[in-house]
Amino acid sequence: MTNKSCPTYSKPADGEVLPLNRRAALSLLLTLPFASSALAAAYPDRPIKLILPFAPGGVTDVTARYVAQLMTGVLGQSVIVENRSGGGGAIGATAAAHADPDGYTLLVVSSATHSILPATHEKLDYDPVKSFEPISGMSNAPYLLVANKDLPVKDAKELAAYAKAHFKTFNVGAATGTPPHILAYVLKQVIGADFNVPLYRGGSPAMADLFSGQVQAMFQPSTIVLPLASDKRVLVLGTATEERLSILPNVPTLAEQGFPELVAYSWNGLAAPAGTPAPIVNQLSEAVRKAFSSPDLKSKFDKLGITPISGTPEQLRDFMKKQAVRWQELVKLSKMPKVP
Repeated sequence: MTNKSCPTYSKPADGEVLPLNRRAALSLLLTLPFASSALAAAYPDRPIKLILPFAPGGVTDVTARYVAQLMTGVLGQSVIVENRSGGGGAIGATAAAHADPDGYTLLVVSSATHSILPATHEKLDYDPVKSFEPISGMSNAPYLLVANKDLPVKDAKELAAYAKAHFKTFNVGAATGTPPHILAYVLKQVIGADFNVPLYRGGSPAMADLFSGQVQAMFQPSTIVLPLASDKRVLVLGTATEERLSILPNVPTLAEQGFPELVAYSWNGLAAPAGTPAPIVNQLSEAVRKAFSSPDLKSKFDKLGITPISGTPEQLRDFMKKQAVRWQELVKLSKMPKVP
């Protein structure tokens, strides 16, 4: 039986004159590749909005603003960073996921939005895989364990002993839903001390309390820590890396000090809403790679302990999958309950 509501199309016989609707359909199919190419050729013809789902000042903000500046030069159109913080990154990620897939709204994806939140929340208003088209990685920065400069410890082992002895008043601060939040709970498990983990809306207020002594320790990415360490405003007790950092050769890794579970990085990249045309995604990916060829970028990143990770959309997709598995392991180890 033929379903009249679903017409089928076959190759016309020689000399056959196609009905108007069939001619129009075939004409449309033939022009689609050219329309796609024309779309990419015209793109971008106005400023591009880059949603950054965190407050200003953090590692992701520092990286994204610099990359946006370089991309502006490559694309010939302004790439404007818009901070839209809240929910550990969920608010900004949700806004980007529901934006028009036309290449004029992009998202800074990160370990928080695409690794932490999916591992800690039972439900999100976006799908970390299905809601986005990966464009390119941007950077990878290690986490460091730091303490208030007046705390009477000099390494992570002494911190663990101090936390056990003063667990009722010992505080490890973190921004809600971020990697430092997870790492603080992992630290509780690996050293066996039930200390407090006060939560903040962002990394800046948490750092302010570290300076004042209301918070005794915390995890922060290298971009934040290195300038403070050089000014001796914080104590750097260990790095959450497999090997010592060349920029901090005298600081042992946390693994060296007996905490091999504490290996984690802050990563970020660029993505577009799902459905963004492939030619535009590829054009943006190429723009990031060109931006990362800047000698100034390498010099700037080296000083902050950042590793550039630009690449193809497929490489970012694979990287995000691996990082999601790693952070799921850390969340499980932390014994944190999932957020409804």
